[in-house]
Amino acid sequence: MLLVLTVQVMAESGPSITLDRIVRDGVRNLAGATGAAWLDRPMHTLADLGGPLPAGLALAAAALFAAWRLRRAYPITIAAGAVLVVTVAVIGGKDLIGRTGPSESPLPADQWGFFPSGHTATSTICYGTAALLLGRVGSARAARWWHRGAVVSCAAIGFSLLWCDYHWLADVLAAWALCGIVLWAAAHLTTRMATRPTGPPADRTTTGSGDRLAR
Repeated sequence: MLLVLTVQVMAESGPSITLDRIVRDGVRNLAGATGAAWLDRPMHTLADLGGPLPAGLALAAAALFAAWRLRRAYPITIAAGAVLVVTVAVIGGKDLIGRTGPSESPLPADQWGFFPSGHTATSTICYGTAALLLGRVGSARAARWWHRGAVVSCAAIGFSLLWCDYHWLADVLAAWALCGIVLWAAAHLTTRMATRPTGPPADRTTTGSGDRLAR
């Protein structure tokens, strides 16, 4: 999906571009409807939760807690690696594609584009990785709740970015697709590192000699 969205955004044509405009206009009408004004502040608050500071602090706390509970350093490595990969990919995409925002105003020379959504990517990789790591230090039931909470939070933040007219739908979907790939890789790497023995390997030569001596 990430590749399909990227190609269509670069070409400025295709079903996703049409859907972008339909969703933008629909959300604008909904936000401007009578009785919906009270949602404006909560939506902006949700959008702010996708910023680097709150999301980054949540991930840092989760990684440090998981490392402390597991007496292993790999949660910190996983967290840092996931954020680094997503950050490089998002900045590269924004700079290369240079997509305009929902207002369709020309981009200033010193501003990155809107595709993929940085706030969506930041919230998804930080809260998603935090849930992944916290799921390693508790029960299976607790892990499911962490995962569900991350999904709901990231979905709410993504919708808030559409509500606030910060991003197109394709910007948000592309960020989710990118982070989904990175989280899948992080989950597999976490499993491998969690099952890796921490102690030194047994000295087979010594053991063998001891067995021969015992005989």
